[in-house]
Amino acid sequence: MRHPLKVSDVMTRDVITVTEETPYKEIVSVLADNHISAVPVVNRYGGIGGVVSETDLIRKEEFQRRQTPWMLRWWRHAARSKAAGLRAGEVMSRPAVTIEQSATIPEAAQLMAARGITRLVVTHDDVLAGIVTRSDLLKTFLQPDDRLLQRVRREVVVHALWDDPFSIEVSVEDGIVTLSGDVEQRSTADIAAKLTAEVDGVVAVVNELSWVFDDTAATPHPQPSPELRRRP
Repeated sequence: MRHPLKVSDVMTRDVITVTEETPYKEIVSVLADNHISAVPVVNRYGGIGGVVSETDLIRKEEFQRRQTPWMLRWWRHAARSKAAGLRAGEVMSRPAVTIEQSATIPEAAQLMAARGITRLVVTHDDVLAGIVTRSDLLKTFLQPDDRLLQRVRREVVVHALWDDPFSIEVSVEDGIVTLSGDVEQRSTADIAAKLTAEVDGVVAVVNELSWVFDDTAATPHPQPSPELRRRP
């Protein structure tokens, strides 16, 4: 049985936060002292009000100097307002993009890509549970080859496939999994490659499996016998 890694397996649990009333300069210090680029903002009710990042904070420097006319257009109003902010609640980005800790690694990666961000606030029952970043998601590829080999054998070959597991050979080098051996049906070989690719940490799959029967080929429609085709 496959057990894909969850966000909770790679996230940072000890989350540093600020409140909506935290002063601008203190936010800068929090980021610098903890070597982080963003921090969740907790509102007065204990919920997640938003996230303030270095990008949000740099707005103040951007608008510090005299601006050229093109930068004063109406669509710059929001950025200028954020640049004038003195507290976290005034400079943060809201709402925070969140994900449940039970979500899978691919789901988190897809959400980050779709929103164009590098981190997600992790929740559990709508309560702050952690932070997950792109570098956290990449940790899945740090698994040693021997551990990856064990996972593919256990999760794919033994538990997921109907064929004799001893007929399939698995090797792993630099995260690239090679499947070889013989199976009864071509669909089994295709399924084996697909399931292997879904194992967390697999970089690529080389499918060298052979099959006896191609059950994916189109089945020809049966033709009527000559007697039935013959006109009366």
